[in-house]
Amino acid sequence: MPAAAGRTTMTGMAEPGYLRIGNAERREAIELLQRAGAEGRLSDQEVSERSARVQAALTYADLDLLFADLPVTPPSRRRDQQFIPTAPQSPGWSPGNRLVLSAGMSRERRRGRWEIPPYLRVSGDFGSVVLDCREAVCLAPVVDIDVLGGAGSVRIIVPDGWGVDTQQVTKGWGTVRNRADAVPGPGQPLLVLHGSAGVGSLKIRPATSARQRRRQQRQLTRSPQPQHWVAEHPELPNADDLR
Repeated sequence: MPAAAGRTTMTGMAEPGYLRIGNAERREAIELLQRAGAEGRLSDQEVSERSARVQAALTYADLDLLFADLPVTPPSRRRDQQFIPTAPQSPGWSPGNRLVLSAGMSRERRRGRWEIPPYLRVSGDFGSVVLDCREAVCLAPVVDIDVLGGAGSVRIIVPDGWGVDTQQVTKGWGTVRNRADAVPGPGQPLLVLHGSAGVGSLKIRPATSARQRRRQQRQLTRSPQPQHWVAEHPELPNADDLR
């Protein structure tokens, strides 16, 4: 006969094996037995006999006896594993649980060293959002950003070499301006924006403006001017004389 009396621990809680089972546990046990039969571990007669004993079982201990010679986790331990608590996932790691940066009626600022998860939602609302990514740490090679411009403004500053794709952002009655490169440099992340600017504005710029980059390029390519005054004034000291 199946065990009906239960045993308790020092805390007064019933031991897992002596907890009562229900119809859901019986159905799961029968499915495991049928799977064992399909794998050739049990004969059809054994599956039938053990299934009948499952129907008569009252506790997890009764079920455990039926799986003692099978390479499966005992039902009592499967129950314990189902109730192990897990920490909630941080926002930003799935499309359904984005990290939301919303201005509301005021403003939202991110600057300095901060982490950018793979999924964001940026909402300008009736205020302004500024995402300064120059010192940020990007946690994924591609970042999906859902833009809701509203009636506010969204401004994003990215390091040189980062890519920003705004092709999927509709202007609506607002403005979209992207001065960053659409294709990232080698080993650099790509921000893919989609959504709508609403009646507000979306502006993206690199850390170094195009004018600054042109100026730096001219300085790098500029050839040094010959120092004619050295030849014209041989009496002046030179570096060799000062050694």
